Amino acid sequence: MHNLRLDRALILATEFSQPDLDESEIGRRLTRRIRDEIQTRGWIGFERFMERALYEPELGYYNNGSAKFGPLGDFVTAPELSPVLAGALAARLAEVLRPFDNPAVLEVGAGTGKLAVDLARALRALDIRPRYWILEPSPELRDRQRQRCAAAGIEIRWLDEFPRKPIDGAIIANEVLDAFPATCFVKRAGEVRPLGVGWADRELTWMEGPVDAELSGYVASLEKRLGRRLADGYRSEVSRQLPSWMRRAAAVLHRGAVYVLDYGLTETEYYHPQRAHGTLICHYRHRAHDNPFLFPGLQDISAWVDFSACARAAR
Repeated sequence: MHNLRLDRALILATEFSQPDLDESEIGRRLTRRIRDEIQTRGWIGFERFMERALYEPELGYYNNGSAKFGPLGDFVTAPELSPVLAGALAARLAEVLRPFDNPAVLEVGAGTGKLAVDLARALRALDIRPRYWILEPSPELRDRQRQRCAAAGIEIRWLDEFPRKPIDGAIIANEVLDAFPATCFVKRAGEVRPLGVGWADRELTWMEGPVDAELSGYVASLEKRLGRRLADGYRSEVSRQLPSWMRRAAAVLHRGAVYVLDYGLTETEYYHPQRAHGTLICHYRHRAHDNPFLFPGLQDISAWVDFSACARAAR
């Protein structure tokens, strides 16, 4: 294993507004935890780093209480800007839900609850009143959703897992799949090398890991579908969680549809020769950059969605 230099210059932390004292302490505590795991294991895959950076209890980005959405956060999603998305989605949902006697809408990862409120209202305007459920893993975001929905008079039921009995209705995931931990890789001398995280010079750094047979097999299948080999030095990522999530979502439905709204591409576009650095991107205080180690726990990290993989898994 050896340290890997990025092909693109990383944006320096000094170019960003700095975290306050409380935020800095969150970042330091999370970095120490990740460092300790790396020093114990020698290396961790990027998916493991991303999982801890985003979802570590109390310290991860989605669990530490920091502002994420809107002017005081790091990014703005479409539902936060206006009810237009909810209105457009309601028009499509109406076609799916009308034939059912007791339809349900299950929203996965509902953010601030803004889409849930606007969508429930838009469906009411079309004289459709489905059961509305939210599956939200973040306790902090669940509290925000409860407050918003209660203030709007919208009745919502929160779930801890996918329903065990199939439903008639729709499942919605708006900007959810891009936050699944990504498995990063690079082609090196004809081999697929996992890209992970090491600790050097008192900081987190990219590091190549040992050959992963499962990952190598996935990339080999990808190259076969593409009809070409990825070039030496080509970097990208795959979402190993995406296929199982899609299968679980599809299994929940007796009749209905799954709506995945996200940044993404089809396979041929995702792994285009000119997209040789992947799609991994970070957002911090409304600035996009490519350094996932800049502010652990204080910035969003995401990778675009491979819609071809979604379609294959849902068949």
